[in-house]
Amino acid sequence: LKSRLGSQSDAVTIQSIRNVRGNSFCVDCDAPNPDWASLNLGALICIECSGIHRNLGTHLSRVRSLDLDDWPVELSMVMTAIGNAMANSVWEGALEGYSKPGADSSR
Repeated sequence: LKSRLGSQSDAVTIQSIRNVRGNSFCVDCDAPNPDWASLNLGALICIECSGIHRNLGTHLSRVRSLDLDDWPVELSMVMTAIGNAMANSVWEGALEGYSKPGADSSR
């Protein structure tokens, strides 16, 4: 069992990840308040997109829950260093003429 101090520390870690620029919306579809992460991308995703990422395979996207999984220091550092805004500036930087899927797009 996690100690109370450990739980408080985990909550601070998760909140610091959530506070990174762009992380209040899913990196893929812009759904609000994503609770999942793609470790390979260093970005937060919604539950719907997390299922799609899981189907891609771990060689492309390792998915982890913000609330259900443990967050070692190394992983939290990656997530706070990258975040959704930076990830999208790289992965969507040259998508002129394409429209991004929305939270209500079919899966």
